[in-house]
Amino acid sequence: MAGIRQPERGGAPAVRVAHISDTHLGYSRYARLCPKTGRNQREVDVSEAYARAVDAILERDVDLVIHSGDVFDSVRPATHVVVHFLKQTARIIGRNIPYYGIAGNHETPRLRATTAALEYATLVGARFVHGFEPDYGAVEVRGARVGLSLVPHGAVADREVVVTPGRDDDISILVTHGTVPGLRIRGHELGEVDLPGHVLDGSFDYVALGHYHYFHPHRPNAYYAGATERFGFGEADSRPGFALVEFDGEGVRVEHVPIPCRPMLDLPRIDASGMDAAELTEAIRERAGRAEIDGAVVRLKVVEAPRGAAAGVDREVLRELRRRCLDFSLEISEAGAEEAAGGEETAGAAFGPLEEEFRAFVERRRESGKIGRTFAERFLEAGLGYLRRAGEEGPAA
Repeated sequence: MAGIRQPERGGAPAVRVAHISDTHLGYSRYARLCPKTGRNQREVDVSEAYARAVDAILERDVDLVIHSGDVFDSVRPATHVVVHFLKQTARIIGRNIPYYGIAGNHETPRLRATTAALEYATLVGARFVHGFEPDYGAVEVRGARVGLSLVPHGAVADREVVVTPGRDDDISILVTHGTVPGLRIRGHELGEVDLPGHVLDGSFDYVALGHYHYFHPHRPNAYYAGATERFGFGEADSRPGFALVEFDGEGVRVEHVPIPCRPMLDLPRIDASGMDAAELTEAIRERAGRAEIDGAVVRLKVVEAPRGAAAGVDREVLRELRRRCLDFSLEISEAGAEEAAGGEETAGAAFGPLEEEFRAFVERRRESGKIGRTFAERFLEAGLGYLRRAGEEGPAA
């Protein structure tokens, strides 16, 4: 790393950067509404997680904030979602802390003529690159010139894209969004891309990666910051937060800063071989009783259930579990059900979220070639919108 002109002050690092990613503002699931706002509770959870991340950033005396994509969960976030993002981001800008970022796959418009919601960030003084070309920015902090090579999701699709550190940079940072070579991610997202190896091979002092929702080192100087919330049971064991990156004259140090968020529990599965409905009901009650499920998002899988046992599960027990949890998903597969790809069972009877079922349906159709990628993305976005509105309007109706 090039020498930083300003030496350490009292043992503190010369330059401190907060690397945040995958905030997915506007994400919503389930039909439960927040009693204070009347909005989807998971949407509120996600917005509060971003606010807590900003709190933690401001407590750590950082010099620069970078966001490596998926600020929003969709291309067209609701107005109140954008306003929340601007208000929280303005807290950072108001401390005279520069804020740079890029668009991820969730918020990148499919058509180049569409204006991305991230354009609003300029209203509060933040700079986000959201088009289909890489960009460059530089900022002076603590006497050092920090150069930022910003490669949004739309630019990564160009397999010939080339980015290199600025010649005059004291610290060079690459910010991009995608899957690094060799990283295996559970599941597949529509629109995700693999990062070309040559993009990551440049001599940058730090590579800020987005898309993978776990805090994860790809190299000693290349990290996924992880997400600020959990967005599915594949992430139940993750620790939401962001990365704190410190530069001095000798190198770079990276630390994970965790953020509190709603518990998500994937309970140990139940083998229901030989159980009747009453025994299965008691097993479900006992398994849920082992965990702190109040207010949590919970899933419980039951395998090898005798035919018809699922229909006899005591609905009063299920209602009580759903009352205690933000959401309780019971997935039951009957004996002899085939193992699906990725180790997931095919459900003979499912009590899981409809949105997850719809996502899986669209993805299976896309992978089989029955529908094209572009149509699948638009169909998924439209369908999820209808399901969420129906879920929110249902209780009022």
